[in-house]
Formats: sequence, structure tokens, C-alpha cells
Amino acid sequence: MAVNINPQVRNYQRLINDINAIKANTEKALKATVRDMASRAPGWIASEITNVYNIKKGEVTPKSSSAKGPQRKAVGVNVQGNTIDSQTITYSGTVLTPTHFRMTPKQRPKSTKDEHGKVKRKARPYEVSAEIKKGQRKVLGDEVFLGGNSGGGEIPFQRRGTARTPIDAIKTLSVPQMVTNEVVGPAIEEKLSEGMEQRFNHNIERFVGR
Repeated sequence: MAVNINPQVRNYQRLINDINAIKANTEKALKATVRDMASRAPGWIASEITNVYNIKKGEVTPKSSSAKGPQRKAVGVNVQGNTIDSQTITYSGTVLTPTHFRMTPKQRPKSTKDEHGKVKRKARPYEVSAEIKKGQRKVLGDEVFLGGNSGGGEIPFQRRGTARTPIDAIKTLSVPQMVTNEVVGPAIEEKLSEGMEQRFNHNIERFVGR
């Protein structure tokens, strides 16, 4: 003799619907986390850069769509990837002049002239200095001088030899080099990991935990 027993789960279809809803909401949480990282990560990275380097945070973040007027930028930032494990943040930028690092003076001291155009007082001597890393202001060199550049401002130059020319513009480092600095790089990784975890937990609570 044989008998068949068919176990039944109470509210089976409701449970299935709830499971499907959880799966759908988890996907929403993941997508929201990816969006959060795309918008927030460059700002977090900029904070870690400016913890070490004496450059304005606005110069190492993407251009804001709501900002008015021209924005001086030292970097290009490109965020790609539609999933958490495929997201990539790419930094690009050329080697910067010391003007980005609180260079002083910003302009050459000028001579004063009388009403006839005769020099009344010669321009005072000056030393060009910059603070590339915070708390480490350095004179760029005894022979460094300021001269005009194509952007209308003044940047530091140095002669190659004893003659007046040729001269070379003094450069420092690029933002991609700052990102990979031995102190900045690990700090960025830690900040991104911590930030992603916080945003994911927030979005899980937002979409799944309600």
C-alpha cells in the first residue's frame, strides 16, 4: 500500500512574491550605489589629495554643472561602469606649474616711475616659492623668475644656461601622480571602500528594509 503526501506552504504565492520583490529592490539598491559612487567618489578622492597637497579642492574635482563663470581645473575625471565591480574612475591631467600650489609672489614686483616715465624706484628683489605639500613651502631656486604665459598670468621660469635664453617653464607634478602617491593612494582606497559600504547599506535600508 502506498500513499502520497503533498506538503503545502501557507501563503506560498505571497512568499514567492515577497522574494521577487526583495530581489528587485536589491537590484535597485545596487544601481543606486553605483550612481552614488559616480557622483561622490571624485569629491572623496579630492579630499584625500588636499589632505597632503596644498592645492584647492575645486581644482581636482569635476566641473560642476551649476557653477557660474570659468573654473580653473587641473584634472579630468571620467567615471565608467554600470555595476559596483566594474566601476572605474580615471584621472588625467598634465604636469602643473607651481601657480596651483600657493605660489608667491603671483606677479613680478614692478618699478615705480615718476610722471615723466623715469624710474623712481627699482623693483625689489624677490624669491619664488611654492607649497606643493602642506607645511613644506620651498624656494624654487635662486635663478627662478616670473614671466608671462599664454593664459595672461605669470609662471616661473629658469634659464638653461648663463645666457638670457633659452628658458624653461618650471613644472611640478600632475594630479594622476598625486592620486598614486604612497600616502594618498592607500587613503583613497580606504575612503572609497568605506564610502561604498556606507552607501550600499543606506540603499539596502532604503529599498529593502522598508
